[in-house]
Amino acid sequence: MLRIVPAEAKELAVHTKCTLYEFEKAAPLAYTETGVAKVFAQSDAAVEQSRRLFRRLQEAALDAEQSKRKLMEYVSALRKDAHDLGPDLA
Repeated sequence: MLRIVPAEAKELAVHTKCTLYEFEKAAPLAYTETGVAKVFAQSDAAVEQSRRLFRRLQEAALDAEQSKRKLMEYVSALRKDAHDLGPDLA
C-alpha cells in the first residue's frame, strides 16, 4: 500500500533513510545510512527512535483512499499541462 505524506509534514519525509527489521526469534535491528556511513544498531534507544519515526510517518500520512485521490490529482494536472515535457502518462 502506498500512502502519501503531505507537504506540510515534509520534515518527516526528508529524514535520513531508515529501515527497521523485526524478527520472530531475534532482537529488532535498526538500519540507517547517510552519504558517509551505514549503521546497523540493536540498542533499545536506536530501535525505539526508528519506531517513533515510523509512528510519526503513519500519523502524518494520508490514508489509502486519500492517497489514491492525491495521486489522481497529480496525474490529472500532468495531463492538463500540454506544454509540460514530463512523462507521457496513459
